[in-house]
Amino acid sequence: MRIHVIPSPYYAANSLVLVPGGGSQALVVDPSAGVRDELRSVLDEAGARAAAVLATHGHPDHVWDCAEVASWGGDGRDAPPAPVYVPGPDLYRMDDPLAGVPMEPPIELGPWRKPEDLRAFPAGSVEIVEGVWLKMIPAPGHSEGSAVFIGHCDIEVRVGRETFVRADTPVPWAMPGDVIFAGSVGRTDLPGGDETQMRHSLRTISNALDPRTILIPGHGPATRLSDEITTNPYLIRARTLG
Repeated sequence: MRIHVIPSPYYAANSLVLVPGGGSQALVVDPSAGVRDELRSVLDEAGARAAAVLATHGHPDHVWDCAEVASWGGDGRDAPPAPVYVPGPDLYRMDDPLAGVPMEPPIELGPWRKPEDLRAFPAGSVEIVEGVWLKMIPAPGHSEGSAVFIGHCDIEVRVGRETFVRADTPVPWAMPGDVIFAGSVGRTDLPGGDETQMRHSLRTISNALDPRTILIPGHGPATRLSDEITTNPYLIRARTLG
């Protein structure tokens, strides 16, 4: 499966397009603002449609174009939009993602458009689109619904036209949104954030996942969980909790 990483001008949030090998359906993850053309280009080049959209959590830099991208998912002119999945505790944020967020957006956003087919991400291992199996592990702390989405297959991670990570055999990989970054973690001082919950989430994730797991976060470069366990000061601190 090829995973395209498209950094946006909205706080450099990573928008992702997951295209399984030989498939005509794609999953778009965290469609931020300002990257519609890039997302369209990736889908067109892959010959795939956006069969579903996933938001790793409900903050505006990760959800702003969910409705727009979902409208590309129909097989025909009159087809309904693709479903948009969000972790259940963050569904309320989709009414108005900017509510309570104290930061001014760095780009012009235009009016908010709530997705028509909005769904809580289901429990268990789910084939969210054909060829893309994911399992959600709740990891509150950055927001009430922040979560890590894990998969296991051969992957190629591309930033633009450059290959960033490639694994020709099945490997564990994850999209942690804003839970874990390379060398850092998501902030906890926004509405819905909780530092204590974040520490417990980090401890759980770092103990539960295979250390070989490739992490493709919501901001910044890809990394490996093993590297974060040994060098990320936030994970090191969280793992000392009794």
